[in-house]
Amino acid sequence: MDAVFGMLSLQPKTLTVDATAGGSYFGNSGTRYIFYGGSFMTASGATVTGNVDIQVTEYLQKGDMIFSKMLPISNGAPLISGGEINVLATQNGQPVYLKTHNLFVANLPQPGTPDTAMNFFASTPNLDTTTFKTNWLPIAKDTSHYNVKIVVGSGDTLTMFSDSMKLCNADHFMTSYSYQNFTLAITMSGSPAVSSNAIYAYALYDNYKGAWPVHSVGSENSFSVDHVPCIPVHFAVFTLNKGVFYGGVTGATPVTGSTYTIDLTEQEPFAFKNLINGL
Repeated sequence: MDAVFGMLSLQPKTLTVDATAGGSYFGNSGTRYIFYGGSFMTASGATVTGNVDIQVTEYLQKGDMIFSKMLPISNGAPLISGGEINVLATQNGQPVYLKTHNLFVANLPQPGTPDTAMNFFASTPNLDTTTFKTNWLPIAKDTSHYNVKIVVGSGDTLTMFSDSMKLCNADHFMTSYSYQNFTLAITMSGSPAVSSNAIYAYALYDNYKGAWPVHSVGSENSFSVDHVPCIPVHFAVFTLNKGVFYGGVTGATPVTGSTYTIDLTEQEPFAFKNLINGL
């Protein structure tokens, strides 16, 4: 499964920026980045001139989040995301940084009117990287300095400002939990079932950009779930069996006491990821 996650994880796009002039560029998923002239410095504080290579990675779809292990989760609580991005800058292979009180801008496309409740979340490493690599923590707004903040624009764009190049996330906490207690029953077509310990299962929120990893706390091929709210979701489940990728997706609005059966069939991994991205 490590090889599957590695194969399906997002790869960064490299942009070339004139450090003196700055510029505006698009990433892989339609996010528009603005970098201002004269805003870069070396580790020693010297102003950077010449070209700067900027790597951007955009986690804007649920399949990209899942297979890149970049789930919107904060200290064990589910988040609703407007988009996660990672921005790194180098010159001649050496990292460069934004000067104090300087920032870059990222305009994230949204499916409809931007959510006005979004805030800025920064990343801290997660010790257990089995299902997600980073823990997102909210950053307090400070308008007296050029610190990070979120601005919701008009139309279909969420604008993110950041005073440092790093993992950034536009999120807010889920306001109404109403967690349900139910069971996911896993079957496999054309192959004997495997242990639930080798199965990856997620609840994808239909009307929000978010995904929750469903952990097995039950018997083999069965998941007892108690951390998914009573909202429309799709359950996405996948595994490897004898080197073959199996996956399945089913929709439901979870209700306590119910059992939802998901049949896993042989799948092409990239097609399965694209299926999840479309949910």
